[in-house]
Amino acid sequence: MADSHQPQSLGSVLGELFQQPRYRQKIDEARAVDAWKAVAVAGAVRATETAWIRDGVLTVKLRSAAWRHTLHLQREQWRQKLNEHLGREVVREIVFR
Repeated sequence: MADSHQPQSLGSVLGELFQQPRYRQKIDEARAVDAWKAVAVAGAVRATETAWIRDGVLTVKLRSAAWRHTLHLQREQWRQKLNEHLGREVVREIVFR
């Protein structure tokens, strides 16, 4: 951390703050929910009612049983795509409901 008596840029201060584990986890979780919309195929995004993450488990609630079944069978591939998109291991499991 820089000398507290020297001026620091806001970006520098926020960067240090966001690297703290408690903030980093929350940011990663928010990014994971957004990443689902970015990596999922259009039909799955349209079928998604809501998505949330808790303790590394991304839960995606779907409007369609057909999409739920299809995505469930491919959940490991989706987990890998999400983590690759995020650049780190954030999602350890995906549950489709």
